Amino acid sequence: MALIDTAFSMLHVLFAGIWAGTTVFYAWRIHPLLSEGDIGATSAMSITTGLRWLTRIGAVVFVVTGGHMAATGYGDGRLFGTSAGHAVLGMLALWLVVTGLLEASIGKIQDSLGEGKIQTAGRENETLIRVAATFSVVLLLLGGYLARPLV
Repeated sequence: MALIDTAFSMLHVLFAGIWAGTTVFYAWRIHPLLSEGDIGATSAMSITTGLRWLTRIGAVVFVVTGGHMAATGYGDGRLFGTSAGHAVLGMLALWLVVTGLLEASIGKIQDSLGEGKIQTAGRENETLIRVAATFSVVLLLLGGYLARPLV
């Protein structure tokens, strides 16, 4: 069982890093190009579609791997009765918020892009994207808090 636990933990952390890193990179480098009109609608649509799919695939990965880790590591009331358990619950809440922010903002961005309003797509969703990126960094920090030494 230890091999399965390790594999789920590794997949969870790996995917979290990829997803959070992509979200931060999009907010830091790609979205400003959209706001300034320095990227075409087709490219922006492709990039936001990729982020949307990464977010949706992540939802499946995080539910499966995180659910397994919570069930095996936080039984006997530890999820609600310890600081680590509270951090896990906080991560769950933040993950739902980030996922919702990304889904909502990407939907609005793609609607505006479909109408040819490139700068509008960027400017009207800047705050949502920045909050999603900030919260994704907080998720990684909480994950670091929960990390256990291997020895």
